[in-house]
Amino acid sequence: MSGSQPQITAMVVDDERYFRRFVGELLHSQGIARAVEARDGNEALQMFPVVKPNLVILDINMPHSDGLEVLRGIRAQAPAVPVVMLTSIADEAVVEKCVDAGATYFIRKDVPAQDLSRELRELLHEFSDGAAAAEP
Repeated sequence: MSGSQPQITAMVVDDERYFRRFVGELLHSQGIARAVEARDGNEALQMFPVVKPNLVILDINMPHSDGLEVLRGIRAQAPAVPVVMLTSIADEAVVEKCVDAGATYFIRKDVPAQDLSRELRELLHEFSDGAAAAEP
């Protein structure tokens, strides 16, 4: 058995292409082996069972299916996969609904890029530590 890190696949779901790319590049820089992009909720729900990601980064406000609907769909298929909700809304009712539906973390996306990068890096370190601890 080698001491290498587990191969992690992440799915980034956001209707803004530049934001998917930004998050994808950050994931790669932090050692995530594969970052798959979905441009809306419908695409994410279609791709999820095929890609089988270990981590989902999911925007709340999107066309077709919003993040809450996608979160519920993911939870129906994979209750344990960490789902990080990205939000620029401060509506506590929406946040509460996402928590009730099984969101793992929340990150505000309307902060300066360096703050968002720092928060994602910290989250990924936590996730990596947890994934390594789960290895037999």
